[in-house]
Amino acid sequence: MKKIILSAVVASMALTTTASALEDIKVNGQAKLWYENNNKGSGAGTSLFDSEGGTGEVVFKLGVTGKQGNVGFGATVYQTSTFGLENNLVSGVRTDTTTTTFGEMYTGEMYITIPTVASTTLKIGKQELQTPLAYTEKWNATPNTFNAAVAINKSFENLTLVGAYVGQTNAQSTALTATTTASVNHKTAGEVDNAFYDGAFAAVAHYKNNSFAVNGYYYNVQAVADAGWLDASTTIAGVKASVIAAKVSPKGVAEGQDDTTAYAISAGTKVAGVNLSAAYSTVSDKGYFAVGNTATKFKKTKLPTAGVYTDGLYVAQPGSDAFKIKAATKLAGTGIALQYIDNDNNANGGNTGYNGYTSVSRDTQEIDLILSKKLGDVNMKAILLDRSFDDAATDASTGGQHLRIIASVDF
Repeated sequence: MKKIILSAVVASMALTTTASALEDIKVNGQAKLWYENNNKGSGAGTSLFDSEGGTGEVVFKLGVTGKQGNVGFGATVYQTSTFGLENNLVSGVRTDTTTTTFGEMYTGEMYITIPTVASTTLKIGKQELQTPLAYTEKWNATPNTFNAAVAINKSFENLTLVGAYVGQTNAQSTALTATTTASVNHKTAGEVDNAFYDGAFAAVAHYKNNSFAVNGYYYNVQAVADAGWLDASTTIAGVKASVIAAKVSPKGVAEGQDDTTAYAISAGTKVAGVNLSAAYSTVSDKGYFAVGNTATKFKKTKLPTAGVYTDGLYVAQPGSDAFKIKAATKLAGTGIALQYIDNDNNANGGNTGYNGYTSVSRDTQEIDLILSKKLGDVNMKAILLDRSFDDAATDASTGGQHLRIIASVDF
């Protein structure tokens, strides 16, 4: 009995000591319902509310951050499920359509932060990233994350320098090669893959003062590509203007293939309570890779002309010229945004590069109506969009309307 009592005392002291050493413990979370349906094409799922065309997911997220001394840490856990609605309201989940389990628990983030010399902090582990050609997408039910090591230096006024090594991602099932096609699925259960072969390296510089901001990125994706991205923005007479230039040069499996270059410009202002903006982008006719998110096989892009579905698989592809206009305001506590995207592709889907969509027309138009409203503690968002294609066959199979509804509670 004495041994048991002594052990309990020692354990209690250890727990007390550990707990007292931890500081700034913060817990955050979210409960989300994600639902989408469509009437595109013909046959099953022609109604916006047929279960055959519906996908959905209930997602619970729980995160914690804190520190012990100078070392910080963070972790995020996700639980996904259809709540048994498959074959009733929906036909599948969002985050991994290759599984039949319809819901899993996995770790989205698990990292530490370590301050080092010369105002430099290291962030190591599974984490979210935000760079133009490798980033965390948050449009889906759950975000994709990366196994990475990031060094952030703030030694100079108005200037932040970043160096990163990215090893793996949980956003796709195979690595970038000449034979794989674009993926929209985000893997669950914490699975990762060799999406970046021997790793991807990035060097980043952010400069910002009271007049303008400039961001430069250089990437070396081992055995895949070298890439660069430069953007600059400023505000003149109430108009915010931005310009982008990017280049992706394939190597390794695509050695000798054409480089892809992209340029974009955007401008926005506020008139009578309405935010108005316009953007234009152009991508070189020849090119092996798109100018989009390498972590999700270019599903999304940071080019300002992207829409909800007219995204990296369209406006970021070689041969594309796109423009986008948008108006947004708030009426009776409801956010209202209306945008129109037009994408023309000179290659007409015939580009023989990475995606290889030789039979898909990328000449497309999209109209999006986006509504947002807070009902008590519930954040509501609804997107109703219409897509049409210049090619009759593609329009018959892919054109139509989509309805997306997202309800979430943050805590």
